[in-house]
Amino acid sequence: MDTDARRFLKVANRKGQARPYSFLGNCPMRIPGKCPDIMTRAAFCVAVFTLSAVCSWPSGGAEVGGKIILQKNVRRTTVTATAYNLRAGAAESFPTEPRSTNQFERVAVWLESDRAETVTPVATTIEQRNHRFEPQLVIVPKGSTVEFPNLDLVFHNIFSLSAARPFDLGYYPKGQSRQVTFPRTGVVQVYCHVHSNMYAAIVVVSSRWATQPASDGSFEWPDIPPGKYRLVAWQRFGGLYRRDLAVRSSPIHVSMMIPEEEPDKL
Repeated sequence: MDTDARRFLKVANRKGQARPYSFLGNCPMRIPGKCPDIMTRAAFCVAVFTLSAVCSWPSGGAEVGGKIILQKNVRRTTVTATAYNLRAGAAESFPTEPRSTNQFERVAVWLESDRAETVTPVATTIEQRNHRFEPQLVIVPKGSTVEFPNLDLVFHNIFSLSAARPFDLGYYPKGQSRQVTFPRTGVVQVYCHVHSNMYAAIVVVSSRWATQPASDGSFEWPDIPPGKYRLVAWQRFGGLYRRDLAVRSSPIHVSMMIPEEEPDKL
């Protein structure tokens, strides 16, 4: 640097004119040694990056709904209870209350996704009443607990052989209860060793979107985030039915056909 330049800088420093960050005032984010145009470009890049990240997030969701249609004359293999006669003589028969005619009470519908979903376990109850399970179908998030109180005058012995959660609760009388936790997803079919007519199903899911259809077979979930999903329906006599869905911004309506129940096997 020549003598004239040095002299100019000394004068400018004394007069407060050689302060390259004067446009920032006393801002604590000033970076010594960086000129204003570099900082301006850096700030612009940060703003553009932030805007890009925000715009890349899914904006809102779409409504997913549909209807389960019961189809006649569809013969499918069903899982039936083994008739365990643990007492001498003929198996006992007991009077039972009329079964609900709403078959959709025994149908489960849910959405599956390849993305990891966070679900909150719950506690629910399946009663043993009048030699039946009430309700006969529950849908619970993974990790949930189901209580099995005995409200009948006789002993019950509740068990399941399902791979998702096998268990055997042993014999217990009226007024007592047992509980089971379900750490894995799947359909758990529940029976009683003593009463072969008793049947219930526990559908364990890792989804926030699971329900039983309304009395007309319809179902609906609002605000489903965009992405790829599988719509799954389950019913005892038909098993599992799946349909791939691509959710975007427009509503989706899906119809699924499953077999009607077979009264002689209930």
